[in-house]
This record gives sequence, C-alpha cells and structure tokens, in this order.
Amino acid sequence: MRITQLLLPFVVLAGAAGTAAADDAAGPLQAAQSRTIGIDGGAALPTGSWGDAVGFGIGALGRFEMPVAPRLVLTGRAGLIYHLGKDLSGPAGGMASTQVIEVPLLGGVRYAFSQQPTSAIYGAAELGLVVYHVSTDAGGMSTSGTDTNLGMTLGAGYRTGKLDVRGGLLFPDLGHAGDAIAVMATVGYDLTAL
Repeated sequence: MRITQLLLPFVVLAGAAGTAAADDAAGPLQAAQSRTIGIDGGAALPTGSWGDAVGFGIGALGRFEMPVAPRLVLTGRAGLIYHLGKDLSGPAGGMASTQVIEVPLLGGVRYAFSQQPTSAIYGAAELGLVVYHVSTDAGGMSTSGTDTNLGMTLGAGYRTGKLDVRGGLLFPDLGHAGDAIAVMATVGYDLTAL
C-alpha cells in the first residue's frame, strides 16, 4: 500500500478543517478551548480472514484531545483490546485455540462537520502503532509471539456534553489492510479538562 493512500484521510480532514476554520470564526459552538482527558470503552468485531482466526474484542482506551481550531481537534488514544479466544481446526484435524491482545498507540484528528450548542457530529482518522500479541495452544503445545505494526482507524461519531459515541473501522496492520479489518464501536466519557 502506498504512503499516499495511507495519508489521504488525514489530508482530507485537515483541508476541510482549514476551510471550515475560516468560515467558523463566529460559529454557534466554540470547541472547548482546553485540553481534555477521557476514557473510551470499545468493542471490535474482526472481519474477513482475520475474523476467521480472531474472536470478538473488548477493551478500553485512554484519550487525550487538544483543540487547534473551532472544529478541529488533535487526538491521541492508547489502550488495550482483548480478543476472546477462538477454537480452530487444523489441516490434520487437530484443534487449536488462539487468543489475541492488541495495544493501539494512535494519534490523529477529529473534525466536527455539524455543531450545535451542546453537540457535534464528527469524522475522525488516527494513525499509529499497534502492538499485537498472539498466543496459540495446539496439541498440548503453546506458542506466542508479539509484533508491532502500523495501524489506523477511520470513523464518525456524535458528541454531546462529556459523552462521545464513535463507530468506524480499525486496521491493526496496514501492511495487510485487506485481510485485517475490524468494525469498532466506542463509547467515551471526558474525565477532566486541563
């Protein structure tokens, strides 16, 4: 996958934010002009060939946000997603069980397309590292391995007060983006403003 394809969502959001910032100087809702720390609880449903080998994921992500324009916010999220174990049958008829843990370390942007005095509808894109740990038990033998990949999320959400609801796609390994995609939903809460 080319680097230009990876960066396209960020360029589009940044371009939209630049034009909107010029149009929004006196908009009805000024984004909170303080940095925010929050927490997101999430669920991830792996799809395709990745979904054949990995179970449903649940986890939590810490979130840091820093407004840079009335509709544009820089974001950072880090956390842990635990995928439930999945039993697989091997080519020789034996059974194997896998468990996966992901640790996403992501930075990105959130752009509010529609704002009201107490709510906003937004698009978001994040890029970063995903540490991926796999454990497999087969035939009485256990193996495990850890890998770090370039990952990305693309999504949209709704914010009202301190509540943030987001849905989107998680790409834990952009090198295998066609095979490793999860539909992800998070519900977040702003803990404090700095």
